[in-house]
Amino acid sequence: MNSLLLDKLLLYTERYLRISAVFYRLLAATVAGPASLRLIFHQMGKQIYFTAIRGVHILIFAALMLGLQMILYATEQLVKVRYEEYVGWLLVTIVVREVGPVLAGFFVLVHSGSAIIVEIGTMSVAGELDALQVMGIDPYRYLGVPRFWGVTISVICLYILVIIFAVLGGCFFSQFYTNIAWQNIWRFFIDALQGVDLLTGFVKAAMFGMIISTVSIYAGFESREDMGEVANKTAESSLWSLVLCGAVDIIITNAYYLYPHPPSVSPLSGLPQLILC
Repeated sequence: MNSLLLDKLLLYTERYLRISAVFYRLLAATVAGPASLRLIFHQMGKQIYFTAIRGVHILIFAALMLGLQMILYATEQLVKVRYEEYVGWLLVTIVVREVGPVLAGFFVLVHSGSAIIVEIGTMSVAGELDALQVMGIDPYRYLGVPRFWGVTISVICLYILVIIFAVLGGCFFSQFYTNIAWQNIWRFFIDALQGVDLLTGFVKAAMFGMIISTVSIYAGFESREDMGEVANKTAESSLWSLVLCGAVDIIITNAYYLYPHPPSVSPLSGLPQLILC
């Protein structure tokens, strides 16, 4: 029994080290290699279009529903105890810092992670990756780097959309389910928002994008035998992405609460009153 657990631990450690090696290779390939920036930017643009634009209406709907849930459950209880000013704090904590980056990362994992594995895995099974190496082209730079940065940028952009539409959804639905004016909810949100909250959310979104893209690229390059292996790698990579993203989320969240940041409002509260109200 102990031997079996040890073998599993060694297997997982080896898998983690290989994923880390792929991450390092993608970063190195970004700044090294032949001058093919035009081709890389073209492929990266295609990846951003597929990841962040196609199907974005589903994420917008989910963000609006998140704002609705905030109003239905949290705000209703706060109004009863006359603590409605804490609505902004809840929006910042749940939307900006916690659920927002997770929702954007999960959307990209479901929408694009598997597609990257199938695309690269099919090329690997067909021998196209070997053909690229024979021609002197680094497959990681030609195929991996555009997808790596395309997915990372997409998660960050989708995270911004989640914040915008969740807050707008909360302001809109508040007119039907609460007695709080939408101007007050917007002002509560701006007053509660701090720079460290935005920084935490952006770091989470960027890390989620890097993890999902790295794991997907690794799984695609590791698929070499047949299409059945591609399917198995797709299932395994989804679990690995969830585990690694969850671990990173816990680390960043703990770092946020351990870091002694001041409780003062963010500079966003100094925006013109025309925008705030």
